[in-house]
Amino acid sequence: MNELLTIIGNVGFPIAISAYLLIRLEGKLVDLTAVIGELREAILVLPAAPAWNSSLAYNLSSTSPKEVVSPSQIYPPT
Repeated sequence: MNELLTIIGNVGFPIAISAYLLIRLEGKLVDLTAVIGELREAILVLPAAPAWNSSLAYNLSSTSPKEVVSPSQIYPPT
C-alpha cells in the first residue's frame, strides 16, 4: 500500500499540472485561431499593391541566387 501511495504521489502531481496547462493552452489556441482567421480576412481585403511593390516583386523574381538585393529595393521609399 505504501508503494502505491508513493507511485500516485510521484506520478499524480505531474499529471495534474499537465492537465491544468493543457486546459489553459486550449483556450489560448482557440483565441489564436480566431485572430489568424481575422488576419487572413484583413489581408484578403487589402487594396492593390503600390507600384513600387509590384516592380520589386518582378526585380526579386528575376535575380539570381548569387545576386544580393539591397534593403532599399525591399522597403518603400520614405
